[in-house]
Amino acid sequence: MSHPKLLVAFEQLMARAPSALFKRARRLYLDKYPLDGRDSSSALRLFVAKERVEEWVEPDPETAPTGKIAVVTIRPTLLSLVHWQQNDPASEQTCADYLENTWGLDASCFKAVNEPWFRNGGYQSQAQAPEGLIWTRRSAFTDHNSRDSQEANEAP
Repeated sequence: MSHPKLLVAFEQLMARAPSALFKRARRLYLDKYPLDGRDSSSALRLFVAKERVEEWVEPDPETAPTGKIAVVTIRPTLLSLVHWQQNDPASEQTCADYLENTWGLDASCFKAVNEPWFRNGGYQSQAQAPEGLIWTRRSAFTDHNSRDSQEANEAP
């Protein structure tokens, strides 16, 4: 990952964001809070505009046969650069300096979007999120249904 500061900011945002199970609450959170942090006063802010969520269950080798691990992986697919509460874009140089110096991103990848950011939050441009920006969480659990069916099969 060639964007270490972006990865740290993304991980911090994901740690506070509502679970992907709560789609509306999560979208509201991501629309409200930028990667810059909750208390950002910057004229430019970077948001996660779209994300891809993948979930699966795999066996837990330490607690077989009923132990499982739920895995959730989240990848931002689209980022929005927002000129906070302004109807016009910031200058090209200001955007380039912010994206390069703050996030290590190339401003030329960002393209103007016709509508303002969430609730007239400001002028926005968007770009594909860099590869390698991934947040993964693993949670162990026991599949009681598997244990119950296994015990039923073992009963005399």
